[in-house]
Parts: sequence; C-alpha cells; structure tokens
Amino acid sequence: MSSLHGEGDNRGAMRARRRIVPVHPVPMRTTFRHCFLANFAIRPETLAARLPPHLQPDVHEGWSFLSVVIAKMEKMRPVFLPRALGTTYSQVVYRAVVRCGDERGVHFLRSDADSALMAMAGNALTFFRFHRGRVSWLLSPERVRFQLRPLGGERAGIDAEYDLANARSRLPPTSRFESLERAQAFLTELYVAFGGERRDGRIDAVRIRRNAWRSLVVEDRVASYEAMNSGVLFGSGEADLDSVFYVESLHYHWFRGTTVDGAIHAEDSATRFSPHITKA
Repeated sequence: MSSLHGEGDNRGAMRARRRIVPVHPVPMRTTFRHCFLANFAIRPETLAARLPPHLQPDVHEGWSFLSVVIAKMEKMRPVFLPRALGTTYSQVVYRAVVRCGDERGVHFLRSDADSALMAMAGNALTFFRFHRGRVSWLLSPERVRFQLRPLGGERAGIDAEYDLANARSRLPPTSRFESLERAQAFLTELYVAFGGERRDGRIDAVRIRRNAWRSLVVEDRVASYEAMNSGVLFGSGEADLDSVFYVESLHYHWFRGTTVDGAIHAEDSATRFSPHITKA
C-alpha cells in the first residue's frame, strides 16, 4: 500500500470508490473479547487532509482524534446464524472521529485482520479497507502483549505491551481531556461509521448497537504504532499518543448498511475547516 502522503490525500480515492449498491448488506454480530483503544491527538487540518470532502474532523479543545482499535473478535457472524458458526479472529481498525453534517461518527482509514476470509469479505462488502496481517497475543492477568505484522510489507506494524496490573480510571498527563468520563464520551460514544459518496450524492453509513462501554486506562510500555508515523497514514510528528483504553466483553451488532444525506458539502475539507472551533 502506498502512503497517503504519496497519494496526496484520501479524497480522490473515495470519489473513485463510489458505489451503486449498498454496503454491508448483511447485519452482523460479534463480541469484542479484548479491546484496546490507542488514542492519538492530531492537528485538525492534518486529519482533514486524509478525509473525503463530505467529512470533517470533530474537535475537542483544538485537537482532532484517531483511535487505533485492537480487538480479539469472538464468533463474528451474520445475525441469523448460531454462535457456533461464527469466526474468531483479530482485527485492527484506524478510525477517525468525524462529523458528517451535524452527526458525529467515525471514518476508517485502514483495517488489518489475521483472517483471509474476513479481510476478503470486508473489502468486498464494506468500506473498512482491510489488509492481511500476522497477529500474536500474549495474555496474562497482569499484561497483554500484542504484535501485528502486515503481510503486504507496509510500514504498519504494531508492537504494544499493555499494563493491566496498574489499570486505573485516571488519564495520563499526556491526555488532552480533563477526565476519563469526558474522554470516553468523545472517543467511544460513536454509533455510525461513514464511508464514501455514492453516485446519487448520498453517503454510505453503517450503524451499530452495543452494550455500555466502561474503559480502564492502561499504559503501553512499548507503544509502537508504525502507520501513525511512517507515512502509511501519518508522518513523523503528526500524531501524538494521548491515552490507551481497555475494555472487554463488548457485544456488537452491525446493522445492514444504509445511507445519509450528503447534501451538506464543501469543495475541500482542508480549506473549509476552521481549527479555532471547539466542540464541547
């Protein structure tokens, strides 16, 4: 995969991928057995350059955010199939917190999976941008060690070691948020993913339902997220690790894909965005 810097930005690619048929045609369900969110703070104009023109970064105190979501997905399956027929695999998603018109949600810049089936199906039926990777987990009550190595050779590997023994409800000094409650509300209370623009001008979207999210703050003792500084997604110094959340046993339900009104447009998300706007 060439870097977004090499492509210039994400807008041309999104226009090229406009769809005629709906995305995500089958509702799905799974359980996030273990889930980590490595939250990065990014200057809004930097993130805006990676978004299609119908989306803009949502902003807290002058910063926009992207979470690298690392999850062990248990028994992913269409909602009409029994749990025993589901697929268990690992998935990594790079999802930016955005607005589409007046609605908050997320936009996927990249996904990685260690399942060929899920990566192939994901690219055929969703806008999640899957890549194949080798994944390893070392799990204990005190720590979780996670590694990802992309099979395509991209500079998008991950090395992380999460300290569960000292998990807490207090944010680290690096955080741009005043409290875990505020950070969790901004970074996790998001129930729709926005994709590209269709030929009719509407925006592809997938909505979700899940149980309550209760985060613990953990330290990552390694914190190597290569795509965030290698040029694959962002360059050196463009993204700063704000905090890491841990949550387990999240029951997720993805609804069938839908669309939202794309009438509120601007020609260029980077030029229309005002970095001085702060949303509470």
